Amino acid sequence: MKLENQVDWEKLKLFALTVECGSMAEAARRARMTRANVSHQLRALETSLGSQLLRRTTRKRDLTQAGKILYEHVRRMMQESVAAVTAIEELGRIVRGDVRIRLPTGLGHLYLTPLLLDFVRQHPAITLRVNINDHLGDLISAEVDVALKIATDMDQTDVVSRVGPVHWCLCASPDYLRETTALLRPDDLVQHAVITPAAVGRSFAMELNRAGQCVSIPITPRLQSGDYPFLVQAVLAGMGVAMLPRYAVWRQLRDGDLVEVLPEYTARGAGDSLFVMASGGRYPSLAAQTLVEFMVRHIIEKMQDWYPGMAVLPEKN
Repeated sequence: MKLENQVDWEKLKLFALTVECGSMAEAARRARMTRANVSHQLRALETSLGSQLLRRTTRKRDLTQAGKILYEHVRRMMQESVAAVTAIEELGRIVRGDVRIRLPTGLGHLYLTPLLLDFVRQHPAITLRVNINDHLGDLISAEVDVALKIATDMDQTDVVSRVGPVHWCLCASPDYLRETTALLRPDDLVQHAVITPAAVGRSFAMELNRAGQCVSIPITPRLQSGDYPFLVQAVLAGMGVAMLPRYAVWRQLRDGDLVEVLPEYTARGAGDSLFVMASGGRYPSLAAQTLVEFMVRHIIEKMQDWYPGMAVLPEKN
């Protein structure tokens, strides 16, 4: 296949946009073109390459093998073009650009929100679009540049680094523990109201580890939510025994507002590590890298409060 430099870069970008949008109609809307024009441009691209890129059916358009190969190359070319522009801008010593970031709910609401505001004050040339939720699929389709994700097992393709561990614990208010039956063994949990994040499931087997030994307790939580500040308020109000990450309750445990339950055990929650993610495992811009490094630096410093005595260093992919 001889191209002879006939491939139009704009057509390549339109092809990539169509793949990422999942439909020609949505690609036309984002590109501010008519659907017919998009179809014409893609057919012209196929003609210039001498290969069919999209397999057209009545319901959807699937990538052919040639289309898959081309899309991966075009995606990397677009990333490199952004990186090139960013590198040139860096010469001016002013970091600028737009960053779309997604944060997990607990860490986002309880800790990272004020950090982002500090970052905005320190970097007036960077604009942010912040999404705080626990649902993240493909970074490109989600229109996210970088993300922080709490998980246990991760596809390493999009992982930039592992920031550090996420430890979970069981805790309750002193009033709740005084007014209810004793909680001395893991099996006693079935007699108590349990509070958990919604991510663990409506009914689940709570895994508790002690000295390498794991016990599994069937739990149907009385109260669940994806809103971690709400869960913290619920356990402080004496609504039950909560399974929460230590970063959410370390201060309350330190001050005696909450008491750790079964402290010799470590609970397995909704993920045991904090990861930085970016498409292809590379930052799309200097602005995105600057933002993430700012947050990671402060998170690692804060982990000294969450996990006293533990040395925490980010692990590069």
